[in-house]
Amino acid sequence: MIDIPHPELVATACSLFFGFTGWLWVKVGKPLVKLLKSQDYFKESVEEIRKELQTNGGSSLKDAIIDMKDTVNRIDERQKVIEQRTKAALHYSNEALFETDDNGRMIWNNANFCEMLPEKSVNLEGYDWLTIIHEDEREEVLQEFISCLDMNRRFLKTAKDTKNNTIRLLGYPYRIDDEHHGGFLVSVSKTNEV
Repeated sequence: MIDIPHPELVATACSLFFGFTGWLWVKVGKPLVKLLKSQDYFKESVEEIRKELQTNGGSSLKDAIIDMKDTVNRIDERQKVIEQRTKAALHYSNEALFETDDNGRMIWNNANFCEMLPEKSVNLEGYDWLTIIHEDEREEVLQEFISCLDMNRRFLKTAKDTKNNTIRLLGYPYRIDDEHHGGFLVSVSKTNEV
């Protein structure tokens, strides 16, 4: 066995040394290691972002955004063509047609609808579509139409026109989703019903 002179001084010196090195590790070493690791992570992140923003044959973020913008522009152009084609088909249809907004105000009509009016007019707006219906039935037709708008359902009504002919109004909502719509497209036709 080894004989150590002043063992209490050695124990105190050892505890001071280990205590100081532990304190030094907790206060300086750990934060330094953490800082170095976060600095490496930061450098890697910056390098990845820099690589993504560089043009490198079509696989960069910048190129992807440009491609996406081109795609959106092509979709917009195609949508406009389809819209114009649909409007033209509706305009030249043999059916009398009109379109309303989501409040029931007319926003579009075709020439055949104008021919059904008591006074021929091209400048129709708002609730002018009701002028084709006989005065005695206008309120009832409007209430039914508003009800269909509120419930987002098909509109079907038979009524008399201003010349006492029986007409049939059939409209479908432009569905945006199950609860919302963007108005109605309504066809008006004369029927043989009395």
